[in-house]
Amino acid sequence: MKRLGMPVKQFAPIVLSGLGNAGLNTQAQDSTLGPEFLTVADNVVFDYQGRIASRKGIQQISKTVASPVKSLGAFIKEDRTREYYAASGDAIYKLDTTTTPNSLTAQSFSGTPQTISDSNWQFINFNNEFWGVQSGHKVINYDGTNWYDIDDLGAYSAPHGVTTFDPSCALGNFGRIWYGGITEAPGVIYYSDNLIGQKLQGSAAGVVDLKTVWGSDEIVGLAALMNRLIIFGKENIIIYKGADDPETMELEEVIRGTGLAGRDNIAYVGTDLVFLSYEGLLAFKRTTDTDGKAPLQDLTLTVRNDLSRLLSTSSVDNIKLTYYQEEGLLLLFVPDEDKAFCFDLTIKGGSGLPRITTWSFLSAPLCGLGTIDGKLYMGSSDSVAEYANYYDVSISNSTSTYGNQSVCEAAGNTWDGAICWSYTYSSYAYTFQTSWLDLNSPSIAKIVKSGIFTIIGGRGATSEIFVYKDFDIGTPYTKTFTLSTTATPYLYGKLASLFGVAKYASSVGPKEYKIALGRTGKTIRLKMITEVNGNYSSLVNTMLLTKQGKIR
Repeated sequence: MKRLGMPVKQFAPIVLSGLGNAGLNTQAQDSTLGPEFLTVADNVVFDYQGRIASRKGIQQISKTVASPVKSLGAFIKEDRTREYYAASGDAIYKLDTTTTPNSLTAQSFSGTPQTISDSNWQFINFNNEFWGVQSGHKVINYDGTNWYDIDDLGAYSAPHGVTTFDPSCALGNFGRIWYGGITEAPGVIYYSDNLIGQKLQGSAAGVVDLKTVWGSDEIVGLAALMNRLIIFGKENIIIYKGADDPETMELEEVIRGTGLAGRDNIAYVGTDLVFLSYEGLLAFKRTTDTDGKAPLQDLTLTVRNDLSRLLSTSSVDNIKLTYYQEEGLLLLFVPDEDKAFCFDLTIKGGSGLPRITTWSFLSAPLCGLGTIDGKLYMGSSDSVAEYANYYDVSISNSTSTYGNQSVCEAAGNTWDGAICWSYTYSSYAYTFQTSWLDLNSPSIAKIVKSGIFTIIGGRGATSEIFVYKDFDIGTPYTKTFTLSTTATPYLYGKLASLFGVAKYASSVGPKEYKIALGRTGKTIRLKMITEVNGNYSSLVNTMLLTKQGKIR
């Protein structure tokens, strides 16, 4: 009699569709999360197809200055062109993009300038002029030709009863400048005459004392939304409607128990307003209701505890919120922790929230500025940087090594102003980690023989896979592999071509990497760390080849 052998168990491919596409979730118990959430997402962004990819590089573009660049601003001129300014130490610098590297040209003040002790300015545009406010300092003004302190301007008149007019925040809107947070009266709003930001006396100028509205709170920041003046305190928010006429504007709402965590943490995103509170990142959701009320929505439900811990240990005056419209990213820089939270607003993730990731740095940017032409500038410890390409780049003066132009340029450096500027290119890595995955069969052990990871780009970079099992966060199984160096050829662009030299470099198309994993468990966690060394890469698809193990 012929005996039959045991049936051979076939490999079962499990496709992890949409892996991580809802972003970071550190709030929920990771064993309860689906594969759409990540428990680590560092230096990660999502590409236009919603796939996990690396952030771009932080590339120094300017020559160095002596002190950290804490604030950046764009001056919108009368002809609608823009000039960019950076504040560092006791000086204001103009970013000169005509030189390579860009120069930071110190600005001089006319009149009798004050002594500037810090560079934490808030810059605003008003009536074709550029204004700056900073706690403990006089207001500064640039008319397109000269810089002045406010008391050196013609038509300046200080508000009644104020010895030193030193507002910490300002808003240019509704035809006037609104000032708040002065040392002598931190709970009082001062507003200027029509189109005269320095005239704070007269029939068209005035004050709004908030003591009878919110008690002893103090003004932290100001914003405008839908003909409403929004006044942020530390513990309250006040909304006035009809703000185009201060004489008749009406108190609409007082939101108690929620305030602004730092002046520079307000951002306009489309028609909505987003701000950082001590509870998380909140948004006024614009409505079309006749009462005009703007309900608040918490955008940070999936990372709320992490963010709250950072706010409790970091100075909120150093935290800066920046909207980068080109890629739909809202960036919260936390330089005390050398990191940033990145909120992807292009496609909402789970529960209707933005997809959240974190970025880490050896030295975190101190501020950011998104430009109308699609750039993202950042202030660093000694210069201005740009979010671009896929290397972190620093610039240094190497004239002592390369003493003349020919030697300097032969070494691949830049000669400018009798100085040789050299570039240091640093790779970085992006990391993602999944939740605990039961692969739709929580009671059955899975023998994970291999994984097929489809990755686009990343020429020559190293990637490392970590596999954990059954909630054991001890020593994982690891496997390292190198991404393909084979490039997609140019379709045109050879020197003899009618079209000339190609503008874009060749790239690596999607490639499958079959990696032996060899782990058995009811639940599996994957982690991947991928080097970024000058080339973009993203994870297109993930598939695990498994066999059924014991039912237990």
